[in-house]
Amino acid sequence: MSSWRDSVIRSFISNRAKITVVADPDGLLRDPQLAQRISEQGFVLIQFIDPITFRYDFESRIRNKWDTGEPIELVVFFAPGNEGFNEIPADILNGALRLSFNLAELFNLLSYEVVTQLESIYFDRLFDAQSVLETRIRLDEKQTLGFILRHVFQTEPAVLKDVPDLLRVLCERHYGKISLPNVLDHYFISELRRNEKFKPFPLEQIVPSAAAFWEFLSERWVRFVSQVTNPMLNLTEQPQTMIYAGPELLPFEHDSFRIYLDDLFSAGLLRRLTTPAPTSPALAWVRCGMADVSPIQPTAALLEAIASAEKAVPPPAALPKQWLDYAMRFASIRRVWSESPIETRTKCRVIYTAYHASVNAAFWTWLCQFYGGLYNYPPSSPLMVHHIPGYMNYQLKVNQTKRTAFILVDGLAVDQWGILRDAIRMQGVDALIEEKTLLAWIPSITPISRQAAYSGKIPRHFGDSLHRTDRDEAGWRQFWGDHELLPQQIAFAAVAGEAPDVAEITSLITDKTVVLGVTLFKVDKIMHGMQLGEAGMSSQVKVWAEQGFLAKLVRTLLTEGFEIILSADHGNTEAIGVGVPKEGKLSDKGGERCRIYANQALSKSCMASHPQSLNWLSPGLPDDISVLLAPPTEAFSPQGLNLLCHGGATIEEVCVPFVKITQR
Repeated sequence: MSSWRDSVIRSFISNRAKITVVADPDGLLRDPQLAQRISEQGFVLIQFIDPITFRYDFESRIRNKWDTGEPIELVVFFAPGNEGFNEIPADILNGALRLSFNLAELFNLLSYEVVTQLESIYFDRLFDAQSVLETRIRLDEKQTLGFILRHVFQTEPAVLKDVPDLLRVLCERHYGKISLPNVLDHYFISELRRNEKFKPFPLEQIVPSAAAFWEFLSERWVRFVSQVTNPMLNLTEQPQTMIYAGPELLPFEHDSFRIYLDDLFSAGLLRRLTTPAPTSPALAWVRCGMADVSPIQPTAALLEAIASAEKAVPPPAALPKQWLDYAMRFASIRRVWSESPIETRTKCRVIYTAYHASVNAAFWTWLCQFYGGLYNYPPSSPLMVHHIPGYMNYQLKVNQTKRTAFILVDGLAVDQWGILRDAIRMQGVDALIEEKTLLAWIPSITPISRQAAYSGKIPRHFGDSLHRTDRDEAGWRQFWGDHELLPQQIAFAAVAGEAPDVAEITSLITDKTVVLGVTLFKVDKIMHGMQLGEAGMSSQVKVWAEQGFLAKLVRTLLTEGFEIILSADHGNTEAIGVGVPKEGKLSDKGGERCRIYANQALSKSCMASHPQSLNWLSPGLPDDISVLLAPPTEAFSPQGLNLLCHGGATIEEVCVPFVKITQR
């Protein structure tokens, strides 16, 4: 079956024009698969963002190759929302082939206003559905909303008759991290309100917000367990303050809902109770939501989780979202592994090691094919860490928030974020916490990935400071200055993460502050001093979390009216040294898993002495460097040395937490 990409690809014909200029108001060429297919036909794509950036890209990537006679065909496409050709330099535009693509032409039977609000990852399903649409008459806005909900998200409000149906649909949506545009959520809620059984539910909160839904369920889980363990209990005589309105009891025991509970509690999305678990065999399933797990369970639970996760590894041509979602599942297993008793880890080591290897082999294959096309993805739906400032700016522009703070926890892996999350909840942080993941830049080292996260730029555009770790504040201030904020509206702090640092950060905030950037070094410092592997790392991160610094910082920023984005520049992995190459220089003190060279000759010499090294190519990196990565579980460090490190391309190094924390 043809796809919407085929309609676009047909316009790109080799040897037709040296330069093709494309008006792309809806950002279609930002789609990674489309960009890859165009590149496979021999074209080089450059997005026109501003004249200076474009000229740098053009001169460094294209002009010198034309001068040597290399037959490169260039495609220049505009940033979304810019349909004009007049900003393109005259020497580029003169004689260029001009093309234009938009969603109104691709989805001509649907409301353009609705389709433009969908993420491009859903266009495949929508295109297929439109192709079999019985009518050839354009659907209006309401009809389009119903059509998309039915055919793209497989949700039909009219067939949701009972409470278990509603809870099942919301579990599938929020556990799958499916984000719907506001206009689609409003339509869905209005349709649900037609059912009398759903009217008591706080749909406006639990439909669009995963964090609100999990908290809503956690509140009811307390009441449910009380009821099933003491059937004679009169709930009306046991008052309990509920944050969320709605029925006090939910049908957790219903088959269509109960099947999700193991995963939800294991992932930390629902809060386990510390009260004694019921002893009745009929209520054995309730134990998944209780904290008093017997000593015999950890091994079986870990093996079962691994067996289930092995079946869910994304396919070779997976969408980025599939791997980002899977990173959360992988992280939950890694956390269970690192927090398990040594007896459990001994029994499960062979199986866990094989699972780890198979996941990272699949992840590496996917990265090699698809990673290079992701950096142009729109920051309003971020995939990579350099999209974070753009996402924050988008949130400000659409009035989702008035103040926004970015906390970058240097070196924080996704499983270690779970430790921090549980700690700040236990310490009374009363906020909505939305959890996703992003891709770090590869090589996953601080000078590259952290600079990208603060500047909003790809590494190609800060090649002159690629080995520096002191340019974060400058990049942060330049980004926001370019987006029309005044210097006094921008704040930045880089601190260890100790108790007195909260006061230092707070002192930078004034009534004029709109954006705040904060780097916390504590986790990275723990990692580089760690000699006890992943188990020791988890233990030390937990100790830091229990000291309360992060909880106090989050409470302070929420009180000051900030929406908080928490992320990391890279994660970490356990590796064993295989020797230090003699050639070149280590790119970063903590980057034992990568080598960066100024030319191919030196990297080839390293490959000769370390033939298992992985050659890494990415169009987002400067052309004048060569990058080699160590394979999973290996490091360019003294032979046999066991350490926690980063710089490579494993899922635990590259996928980092992307967390939004907002005031309730």
